[in-house]
Amino acid sequence: MKTVYRRLYLGFLLLTAATAEGAVLKGIVIENELGGPPLENVEISAASGGNPTVSHSNGAFALEFPSFHPGDRVRVVVKKSGHVVVNDVQLEQALPANPDATPLTILLCKEGVREEMASRFYRLKSLEAIRQRYEEELAKLQEQQHENVEALSRLAQERHRAIAAAQTTAEQLAKVNPEESSQLYREAMRLFLEGKIDRALNVLDEEKLRRATTAVAKKREEADKQLAELVQAWLLKAQLLTTQFRFKEAEDTHASALSAAPESFEANFAFALFNHELNRFDKANEAYARALGIAQRQETVSKVAMTLNNLGVLHRAQNRMEEARKAHEESLKIRRALAEKNPDTYLPDVAKTLNNLGVLHREQNRMEEARKAYEESLKIRRALAEKNPDTYLPDVANTLNNLGVLHSDQNRMEEARKAYEEALKSYRALAEKNSDTYLPDVAMTLNNLGVLHRAQNRMEEARNAYEESLRSYRALAEKNPDAYLPDVAMTLNNLGNLHSDQNRMEEARKTYEESLKIGRALAKKNPDTYLPDVAKTLNNLGVLHRDQNRMEEARKAYEESLKIRRALAEKNPDTYLPYVANTLNNLGVLHRAQNRMEEARKAYEESLRSYRALAEKNPDTYLPDVAMTLNNLGVLDRDQNRMEEARKAYEEALKSYRALAEKNPDTYLPDVAMTLNNLGNLRRDQNRKEEARKAFIEALDIYTRFAKRDPDQYSSRAALVKNNLEALGH
Repeated sequence: MKTVYRRLYLGFLLLTAATAEGAVLKGIVIENELGGPPLENVEISAASGGNPTVSHSNGAFALEFPSFHPGDRVRVVVKKSGHVVVNDVQLEQALPANPDATPLTILLCKEGVREEMASRFYRLKSLEAIRQRYEEELAKLQEQQHENVEALSRLAQERHRAIAAAQTTAEQLAKVNPEESSQLYREAMRLFLEGKIDRALNVLDEEKLRRATTAVAKKREEADKQLAELVQAWLLKAQLLTTQFRFKEAEDTHASALSAAPESFEANFAFALFNHELNRFDKANEAYARALGIAQRQETVSKVAMTLNNLGVLHRAQNRMEEARKAHEESLKIRRALAEKNPDTYLPDVAKTLNNLGVLHREQNRMEEARKAYEESLKIRRALAEKNPDTYLPDVANTLNNLGVLHSDQNRMEEARKAYEEALKSYRALAEKNSDTYLPDVAMTLNNLGVLHRAQNRMEEARNAYEESLRSYRALAEKNPDAYLPDVAMTLNNLGNLHSDQNRMEEARKTYEESLKIGRALAKKNPDTYLPDVAKTLNNLGVLHRDQNRMEEARKAYEESLKIRRALAEKNPDTYLPYVANTLNNLGVLHRAQNRMEEARKAYEESLRSYRALAEKNPDTYLPDVAMTLNNLGVLDRDQNRMEEARKAYEEALKSYRALAEKNPDTYLPDVAMTLNNLGNLRRDQNRKEEARKAFIEALDIYTRFAKRDPDQYSSRAALVKNNLEALGH
């Protein structure tokens, strides 16, 4: 009995010992690639449950797991300074029943060559799989007695194609970071590296992949929705900060939204719009470009059109006129197509792009194209405003204002007045309810109305309009200088013109100089946008200097203005050639005043050539400039005793001014009087006293009538003509 008990006891001890031994994972650490040298003193451990060890001189190691059993899955952890694991996916292992049967091979390499070593390893494993498959298929052919030339050739071709693909495939696999891959990927990759291709394909079963993809897509959809909601919250915060004029914080908030969702169209578009409204054009351009790329990738045509429309406005502000045209025309094409299917949604967008295209046409002196675009836009917007005035009345006012500018450019002054006054009435009503939004529009329309009043010699009305506009823009610029300082400078420049017309020379000087100071500061940051304004103010300042006999200061101002305008006209002649001609004409007046007669002639003749070319295409706009330059050239001819040339120039100028005055007497009758006075002086010099008398009498009658309205401007002119008439005698 004792013997029996002893055997039972021994058996119990053996069973306990086997359980206590747990499990062991054996392996070898090799440098770089299969067949490489062994690595010693590499730290080997497990994420949990293993007793740490190090590799021996032959690279071998044995990692013990006292509390684990064969079949349990473990994650091996490998550490050696400056080294990384090549075959990372194989570090997840099921503990073997026999550790000597399938030892784990760990490949270690320097950090900088990991991708190359991984590529070699995957290529080797791919070639092993190809070889194994080739041998299996070859054996099948031999067994089935199909070992014919055609079948063997086809099999060889398949092997060749697989081998060719193995290199590219290995390179792509080497780029995958195992830590960023799915569990499905890692499991299939382990089986592949173990040569178990069928099992790996089973893991990557089509149905499994489809179910996994659907699940991930659902999670992604939920995540995308949540992210989109968070982006909207970021953008709301940015908008709220903007309303508090905390622009730096608003910009930082936009940056946070973009960091959270760099592929969000809404985040990129909002950031573009934020910078656009603050005249930070370079940042706006970059953000619009990103938004456009996202919209195109997402194939969301309405967003593509919206971004193109805004890009067009931005390009125009930077004087990139052809880029602006392309953007607007592409946007309009998309929006017209969308509006055909869904007019309620997309007709407002069609009207917006037409309005913007009209602005561009006008700035490029394509006046009839501008008119058509504005009128179509206005027709759509009036129809929309009839149904929904709260929403669309501001758009009607905007297009009316733009149409007013066009009417004014084409000397349709009463039509311009009606358009401006209707726009101003709407904007004032809107500003009473919402000053923050519509005060800038009131100021803009007042400025435009001031220009019209001045052109029609309604000087006090012009002053009132400019001064109210300037007060509004100054108040806006205190809160938001980036957005409204350009408008302050523009209105100051216009007010300077009015001061000069009314012989308030020191007030004109101060106004121009403040405008120029602002313009130069803006042009340093953004020359494409603000150099044209600098040139305009320099030109006007040159006129003032000349009138005050500060001739060298006038010359410097004109020459700097002309240099800027010539450079702009080289890139964009449609827009800037009229401005070159204007400064040349003014420089001609200065040259004549300084007895630089040939220089004056060259300037006038170049100016006249440009204005004649422009007037052929657009007479309503440029015929007054042709007449002005002819009148000045006539004065020069008379000074140089070229009497017949002077007569021809005056008579052509007078003919043009009379035609213009028939349509718009308030604006052009003073020019008729000026040219009559010049012609009277010429006739007097030629002893044609009766013709001179008739010219002086008609000129005096016009100036006398205008002096009743505006004595500051016209009384001195009337007195000059009266003296000329009295000098003739009876």
